[in-house]
Amino acid sequence: MVIESVVVNPQSAPKVVDWNAGGKAKVAQVDAHVTPQPKPAPPPPEVVINREPVISAQELDVKIAQLNEAMVSRNQAVVFSRDSATGKDVVRVNNKSTGELIRQMPNDEALKAAQSIDQMIGLIFNQST
Repeated sequence: MVIESVVVNPQSAPKVVDWNAGGKAKVAQVDAHVTPQPKPAPPPPEVVINREPVISAQELDVKIAQLNEAMVSRNQAVVFSRDSATGKDVVRVNNKSTGELIRQMPNDEALKAAQSIDQMIGLIFNQST
C-alpha cells in the first residue's frame, strides 16, 4: 500500500511511504519537480436533435378534433385542445353531469407563466440580435 504524505513545508520534497507485508514502512524521497499530468477529458457525445415537427399544425388540429369526437362517443368528459397563446397542448377533465372543470393540465397559471416567459424571451432576443 502506497501513501503519499502531506507536505506542510513546500521546500521539503514529498515522501512516499510503502508498507510491506510485515508492517514495516519504507520511506522514499520523491522528486518535487515532477508534477502528474492530468488525463485529457473525453470528447463530449454528439447529440442530434430533430427540430422539425413530425406533423403540421393543421394535421394536429384534425387529430385533436378526432380525439374529442371519440371521447364524446364513449361518453367521456375529457377535452383536448391547444392553447393559442403558447401553442401548448391542453387536457381538460370535466364533470359529465354538471360540466364543471375537474382538472386541467397544464393549469391556467402554468400557461400564463409560459406565455410571460415567451414574451420576455421575445423582448431579450428580438429580430435585431
